Amino acid sequence: MDLDRRRFLQTVAIAATARPPDLDGLPELAPGLRARLDACRPSRLEKLPAGFRDRVGASHVKGLYHLTDRPFLVEGAERLIALGTRLGKFWFSPGIIAESYPWNSRWPACGDYVELARSDDFRAAFDLPFRTIILEALMPHDEAWRSVDPAAPERLEESERAIHDLTAHLYRTYRDRDLTFILQNWEGDWRLRGGYSEDFRPPPAELETLASRMARWLAARQRGVERARAAFAAGARCRVAHAAEVNRVLDAFRGVPTVVRDVLPRVTVDLASYSSYDALGSPEELARAILEIRRCARTGPMFGPGAVMLGEIGVPENDRPDRVAEHWDGWLGATIALDVTHVVQWELYCNEPKPGAAAGGGPLKAVDGCRGFFLVRPDGELSATGRVFADLWRRAGA
Repeated sequence: MDLDRRRFLQTVAIAATARPPDLDGLPELAPGLRARLDACRPSRLEKLPAGFRDRVGASHVKGLYHLTDRPFLVEGAERLIALGTRLGKFWFSPGIIAESYPWNSRWPACGDYVELARSDDFRAAFDLPFRTIILEALMPHDEAWRSVDPAAPERLEESERAIHDLTAHLYRTYRDRDLTFILQNWEGDWRLRGGYSEDFRPPPAELETLASRMARWLAARQRGVERARAAFAAGARCRVAHAAEVNRVLDAFRGVPTVVRDVLPRVTVDLASYSSYDALGSPEELARAILEIRRCARTGPMFGPGAVMLGEIGVPENDRPDRVAEHWDGWLGATIALDVTHVVQWELYCNEPKPGAAAGGGPLKAVDGCRGFFLVRPDGELSATGRVFADLWRRAGA
């Protein structure tokens, strides 16, 4: 957890710019699919898919600025609703919550997920008219999976119990709402590698140990959700799901072990989440990565076989200002063509400063001080990405 937070900004910067080399080995798309990707671009659709606003939204965490005196989590959640989406993704790790939502909040000491869910700020955010809430939920004991011996599974039991208790709380509290909660980890390939290695090639025995241990950890989290569903879901309108997130899918095509190929076939989860920066070279490349996940993942009946969502997708438009709307049109066309369950733009307020731009610890003011992962800029205006999404959410709600 500490490693993630220290490297959070650098990691997203790496992920958004670094794509695996030597991808000539990517499989060809099926006949007709390339044309379908193009036909499903939002700009070419007379009507957006049903539930578009419930399935397409944005993340809100660790922004460099705030625009009101509202608690930062609540400000962002309210802004997402005002922009037109009904999907919000939030960080939900008790140990780093004050770092994740630093502005205008006094976070209580929370020892577990349920205490955090009962905090004033999260209750206010959850009470907004979202239809989908995605929570990046990790506790310190979740880092123990790399060293958990099958004969001593106590740390996995902690992970199972924590996510079970959160799931039970969500069913009890929100059972009368049409609301889907998705609980997920963050970028599993970095966790499998134990860091941010671009060329992870462990000996086969070490890979087998790591992959089997990660699968057991994901299975424990899935088991916690399923046990709570069995006890509390009857008659509830809400539902709670568990997703396993991957982030280096295309590395498999150059011989680098990945969570998709080496872990997901070993465990059944509700949903596979994809932090998709490594496949944003073209809509066709993104489609190939989604199909690779679909080929390998074992997903249960809640979303059906081959269920994939994009847990993160974004472009730093101050670094890459050209063709922003065209890029989004192509990427979203691929998700529509392949019936991706959810798409989460990274993010509402930019979390990455340009080198030397953030100073003094206060909120960043200059628009050009950000790399540009934003819907709303520091001056309160919509970015190019923000205009794309706000227009789509208006179309979908019309």
